[in-house]
Amino acid sequence: MFYIKLALNNLRKNHRAYLPFLISMIFLVAVTTMTQVIVNNPGMEKLPDSYSAMIMFRLGNIILMIFSVIFSIYTNSFLLKQRKKEIGLYNVLGLGKRELYCLMFWENLLSFVIVLISGIISGIIFGKLGFLILKKMLGVGEAFVFQLTFDGLTITVGLFVLIFLFLFLINCLQIRRTNPIDLLHSSKSGEKEPKSRWFLSILGLICLFTGYAIALLIESPVDALIYFFIAVILVIVGTYSLFISGSITLLKSLKKRKNYYYKPNHFISVSNMIYRMKQNAAGLASICILSTMVLVTMATTGSLFFGGKDMVESRYTHDISVSASVPTDQMEQTAKDLAKEQGLTLKNFQVLQMSDSVAFMREGKGNQFDLKMNLTVDDMTKAAIISFVTLQEYNRLSNGNVQLAENELVVFAESGDIIGNRLSLEGEDFKIKKVIDEFIGIRKQNNLSDVFLIVLKDQAKMDQLIDRLAVASGDEHLRIPTYSLSFDIAASESKRLDFAATLAKKYSQQFDTESYQLSSKDEYALSNKTFSSGFFFLGMIFGVTFTLATALIIYYKQISEGMDDQLRFEILQKVGMSHIDVKKVIQSQVLAVFLFPLVVAVIHLAFAFPIIQKLLILFGLMNWHIFLIVTIAVVLIFAILYFIVYQLTARSYYQIVERET
Repeated sequence: MFYIKLALNNLRKNHRAYLPFLISMIFLVAVTTMTQVIVNNPGMEKLPDSYSAMIMFRLGNIILMIFSVIFSIYTNSFLLKQRKKEIGLYNVLGLGKRELYCLMFWENLLSFVIVLISGIISGIIFGKLGFLILKKMLGVGEAFVFQLTFDGLTITVGLFVLIFLFLFLINCLQIRRTNPIDLLHSSKSGEKEPKSRWFLSILGLICLFTGYAIALLIESPVDALIYFFIAVILVIVGTYSLFISGSITLLKSLKKRKNYYYKPNHFISVSNMIYRMKQNAAGLASICILSTMVLVTMATTGSLFFGGKDMVESRYTHDISVSASVPTDQMEQTAKDLAKEQGLTLKNFQVLQMSDSVAFMREGKGNQFDLKMNLTVDDMTKAAIISFVTLQEYNRLSNGNVQLAENELVVFAESGDIIGNRLSLEGEDFKIKKVIDEFIGIRKQNNLSDVFLIVLKDQAKMDQLIDRLAVASGDEHLRIPTYSLSFDIAASESKRLDFAATLAKKYSQQFDTESYQLSSKDEYALSNKTFSSGFFFLGMIFGVTFTLATALIIYYKQISEGMDDQLRFEILQKVGMSHIDVKKVIQSQVLAVFLFPLVVAVIHLAFAFPIIQKLLILFGLMNWHIFLIVTIAVVLIFAILYFIVYQLTARSYYQIVERET
């Protein structure tokens, strides 16, 4: 009973140290509970594209669990550091290490109970709110309902039982390894003034610039996916190296500048930061990396969410699109008959006959194309996918009257560029009469490979070229033309979806399923909305979690610094330093600590912009302007939140270090 009362008394009296720890742990429990509610919701399986959504949320849940473990250890280390003097005093007054273990056990148990109960209740409340937000974003029906499952709660409780048990073992190990005198004086043990380490500084610069170079020089979205994580690791290593070594060099250079250093606020700030720079630098680097994670996560997921409509419009020109290896006359009639049955109106019919797509390898940016079969992933960025259409078809669709000679052609670049007036296809030379900017029914895109539609003089010329390519490649399928049928439906979204589903069933009954492919614009939009909304929701959870982690690391860091600086500022005030001067010093020191990680994080994001833009192309977002606008908005919002934390931290630091008069 004695240890329980003592543990309760410690929690109450050490609220300055314990409260941020408890709040952070409660938040982690709440976030874990909220994600478990979503992951284990039976309605998830009924969502469009439910498989990818489930994979995404489960992966996000695992990342949050790993982060919870790491961040719990990090916050516990700050808590233990602030309590070492108190623990040492208990030891000196007669409590042995076994008794201290017992005290630690009850403190951890009480903290666990407070955290678990408060966290689960908060998680259920915010889980309901988050669930409603997600449901609104997804636009799903009543099948997706809020449901708290036993499995989800069991996973949450089990995870944090293990976390608190691990924290208890860490604390006991620290007590065992340290003698009472060391514990008693641990709060006064600062860092020795570190030396400039040029090797580490140069290594950091090399890593950082290599990571930046990868982000700037990669041109292929596929290569961006491969090298993105390498660039991330290099930037993280470079950031820690430069913060730890480069910051010391910077502070020492400021110390040598007499006109800057010998001023009250600069003198004390620079001296304090040099004195414990090793510890400061690691904390600042962590803040910078977490800030960068917030910015990248929110900018990426936000761009996919707000760019969803643009992604759909860039891919589909009509509500229904059918691609087939047989003429589409009967398919068109089936669609009209079904529309008549359902009382709907079909419009904007477009029928096109062209060759099958042929893969070529392009020599650089020139117009020489050589046949290539069986493309690999590495070939995609150097490949050109080309389809052929007759001049008669082109004039019919465009209502034009273009004339071509035997060796002339017209080129439409769906993706990529054509420069010059000559073009070679597997050794046969052509003159480019015209490069057109649009083709009826096909939108310009930014694909992994170049995609071209080439207009030839007539059917005979096209057959001659296709026959030669079929013989050269040994692929007889190239001789089979491709037919496309596209049209719009004058109806609401729900009726269009119902029409597309019914039409797909009728086609499967009438035609060989391998001879055609039916695509619905509305079905793709719904599937894309599920993915982008779920991704953005996860991004918001990660963003809030990383932001809180950033704020707590800054808070712990400044409180720890304040306790270490308290005696020094007290001496300075006793020898005549005014409250105004103390405040200026504090503002200068805290502002430097705050601004440096934020500025570096924004620089990281700026260099990451090109490679992230290419990664978004893989998701279907071609419009980089959307990404730019969302990125600027995210940076501004995060900077405002960051400034609010700065104000609160500066006030807490000031209250600790300033001596009462």
